[in-house]
Amino acid sequence: MHAARGTNETNLMISDQRDRGRPTGPLLEWGVSRLLLLMLVFRLVTLPVSDGNAEEVALYHKWLEVFQSGSFPVGDETWQYPPGMSLALLAPVLLPVLTYQHAFYVTAFLVDAAVFAALWRTGRQPGRSMMGAWVWTIGVPLLGSMPYARLDMTVTGICVAALLWLPTRPRVGGALVGVGATMKLWPVLVLLGVGPGGTMRTVWARALGAAVALTLMLAAVLPGAWSFLSGQRARGLQIESFGALPFHVARHFGWPGQVELAYGAMQFTGPYAELVAYALPALSVFALGGLVLLRWHLPRSFFTGAAPSVLGLAAVLVCIFTSRVFSPQFMLWAVGLLAVGTTWRSSGLRTTARLVLAACGFTLVIYPFTYFDVMASTWSAIITLAVRDALLVTAAVHLLRTLRTAARAAGDQSAEASGLVPRPQSAEETDEVVATR
Repeated sequence: MHAARGTNETNLMISDQRDRGRPTGPLLEWGVSRLLLLMLVFRLVTLPVSDGNAEEVALYHKWLEVFQSGSFPVGDETWQYPPGMSLALLAPVLLPVLTYQHAFYVTAFLVDAAVFAALWRTGRQPGRSMMGAWVWTIGVPLLGSMPYARLDMTVTGICVAALLWLPTRPRVGGALVGVGATMKLWPVLVLLGVGPGGTMRTVWARALGAAVALTLMLAAVLPGAWSFLSGQRARGLQIESFGALPFHVARHFGWPGQVELAYGAMQFTGPYAELVAYALPALSVFALGGLVLLRWHLPRSFFTGAAPSVLGLAAVLVCIFTSRVFSPQFMLWAVGLLAVGTTWRSSGLRTTARLVLAACGFTLVIYPFTYFDVMASTWSAIITLAVRDALLVTAAVHLLRTLRTAARAAGDQSAEASGLVPRPQSAEETDEVVATR
């Protein structure tokens, strides 16, 4: 125990020395990498493959025109978002001197810059680490230019702000979680890490209040706000998902399934594919239920400022595994959660961060560089998918084992305190027992 404590203190001292040795952190690396990303999305530098950015933003512009006509995109199978996402689509309009496409890229860049600035500032505070700024700096470009052409950058930015505010301004943090959940549902998962007591009630109340108020306001202004609830009901098994990997292999052994475009994504059709697609949401509910049960066995001492990031990341990874959709932008969620979590020296997320960042690199290989190989289920694509999946599974297992160890330790302490675990007898007590016999 003392040895482990000494090792932790040594690691913290090393981290302190690293941060002091380079007080600016990854400022230069962030600037250079973001300049490259801007050059890619503005097509000053081109890739040998299509990145699909222009087509994706063109779809967003089409939705914006529907909003401007006075309604949500009802009947459009590609619209699968809660009503708050309309605000992210409207944000680029605040830059009227640019085309919508270019304004969208600049907006994403500004969100990226704000996230980095917040992480950099946090990392310079006593007891915090610049590791979070490094994770964000490295993780975003490892996904290519895609984050600058997806709505997920805005949602992730809001979630990062919420996590940074929760320890000191829980009401503000809770409200931001609620706003993020009106755009995509995953930000609500970070609330699993809010400790028991009055703070938990306050944060949950603020999150629920902000989400309900914003949703009702948008529903009153634009009809069709609830159309997203049926948008994914019949969605199939996307070819990048965890559940799709066996079907890629099966195609080499006679499985007659095909790949087709539906709901804005490439998905498998054929025997058993639909069954797996319907089973995965149920598995997701079951897995999240298990995580909630594990959370309730964690000791109060676990719920430090890092807990929302740690438990939120565990929940997001579980959702990614059990989702019938695994779009590459899902990795941006994990990068954002890891970036905030690793600003806490006590989070224990460094190993998980390395594994997830490595998985980001393989995600970039999958999309856009070898996506046609994935569609064709070539062996090279199958191996790439398998390695990415293995890295994420290893990261999740490592994280869940840490949580289970903390829960077991709490259970052992509770049992000992209640007398369920016998304490060792002293020599005098042993002699007394022998004499009575």
